[in-house]
Amino acid sequence: MKQLPPTWVQVLRLGPILWMLWQGTALAKAQDFQSWNEVDVVANWRHGDFLAPFLARTDSAKPNPQLAATGVVADLKMRWGLTLTPGYLYADLPQAGYKVQLPLVMVTEKVHLGRVVLADGNRFEKLIGYPKEPVRYRNLVLVDCSFGSRVHAHAFVGDEVFFDLSAGDYNQNRFQTGAGVHLNKRLLLDIYYLQKDPAGSTTIHALGSRLTVELNERRSGKADH
Repeated sequence: MKQLPPTWVQVLRLGPILWMLWQGTALAKAQDFQSWNEVDVVANWRHGDFLAPFLARTDSAKPNPQLAATGVVADLKMRWGLTLTPGYLYADLPQAGYKVQLPLVMVTEKVHLGRVVLADGNRFEKLIGYPKEPVRYRNLVLVDCSFGSRVHAHAFVGDEVFFDLSAGDYNQNRFQTGAGVHLNKRLLLDIYYLQKDPAGSTTIHALGSRLTVELNERRSGKADH
């Protein structure tokens, strides 16, 4: 089969991302929205992936930034398709005046069905420095589908439910959908839309970007998301 010229390969890689950016621009004109941007630096060693995230969140109708955060987490591969993720995050919420430390632990089960990956993540975290310092449980169900032979891309959709274990109440729900492309062997760019529905508050719409920088060359068969 005749291969596409390199220029067309780049167009196919960036096409879905540009389309989502155009949709995000239309959303921004239609209503107030938030921008969630993240850079993840990943290094793999033996059976684990060690990740340092750098996050910033802004709001089109409020003083900014709304949130800035960083930290370190480790994805440790276990048996039976399980991944154990301990971690520590530090978040600054300058508009609210909170500086939050967030120790966490997460267990994720993944099932591979060809190009489709089904993931069920269960995360526990404590928000030290936030009012009442709640302990939260988060359950994320995610479907990720990779496609393309020369154009390494994927699309995903997920829903995450938050519970405040300290208060014994439902906290919020986050629905997300997006797509991403490998720009090269070490860079993955994801663009996504997220809808956040906090309990007792108004819905928040966000357009997000996530650039993953892999310090080691990407492993074959590694999940994209």
